[in-house]
Amino acid sequence: MRSVVTGVFDEEVMRQRIEQAWEKFQHNVRAVEDDTQRYRDENKGKVIDWGVVGVIICASVMLSVQEYYGSSGHYKTFVEIVSMFGKDAGEWASAIFKDKEYGRLAKLWYWSLATSLCYVVGPVLYIKFVTRERIRDYGFRVEGILGHAWWYAAMFAVILPCLFLVGGTDSFQRMYPFYKQAGRSVFDFVMWEIAYMLQFMSLEFFFRGFMVHGLKKRFGIYAVLVAVMPYCMIHFGKPMPETLGSILAGLALGTLSLMTRSIWMGVAIHISVAVSMDVIALWYRGGIHF
Repeated sequence: MRSVVTGVFDEEVMRQRIEQAWEKFQHNVRAVEDDTQRYRDENKGKVIDWGVVGVIICASVMLSVQEYYGSSGHYKTFVEIVSMFGKDAGEWASAIFKDKEYGRLAKLWYWSLATSLCYVVGPVLYIKFVTRERIRDYGFRVEGILGHAWWYAAMFAVILPCLFLVGGTDSFQRMYPFYKQAGRSVFDFVMWEIAYMLQFMSLEFFFRGFMVHGLKKRFGIYAVLVAVMPYCMIHFGKPMPETLGSILAGLALGTLSLMTRSIWMGVAIHISVAVSMDVIALWYRGGIHF
């Protein structure tokens, strides 16, 4: 066992692995750029690339709908829709969000489901009925993703100690968990984390699936940069280190999604970090109450 550990952390071994990873990365980037060049050559007669226009407009519309109707504070939109089926239905929906014990949790579930509607359902309908392409080509591939799992494990290993360092700060404690009653009971914690995970899966598909893979034919590796800008902007209002960190995370996860043609390991690392942030914040406060 000791020899294995020594081998893993041997400086020469690590240097070789980094060099091999860099060479593989360059090879993959060249392959992406070659595909992009072939696409441009095949479509050089087109004045407008409607595929690019469609993805960007669809993404812009979905981001706008999410901003104006998808936050937890917009739960009244749901109440208004339900009220169309009768006064009693509207009062029932309103009572859920006004409940003293779990009203806040209901509002956060509304946010999570609205995020899924805007970030997944909208783009999937666009892919299915407008571009008529395969959904799996937008990052849903699962074959071979475990071969790149060490990249994500390395990212998590770097991030986790940083979370412990900042977990006790006032700004971190004010922000996390979003659901302040998450530590009240196991039920509260589990129900909140399920909603949180669903939101992150939706987010990964939108930015690292729909946008990156929808724009890669025209922009190649630079599709990652296009997706990073709106991804950074949705973090406005959070602590500045997290917002700036979203740029690096967007670059890393977008690039890995492009290389692996899959969002799933990105979903795994994003959820792992997010849940860890909540657990660390609660740990500083005294943990979850059973």
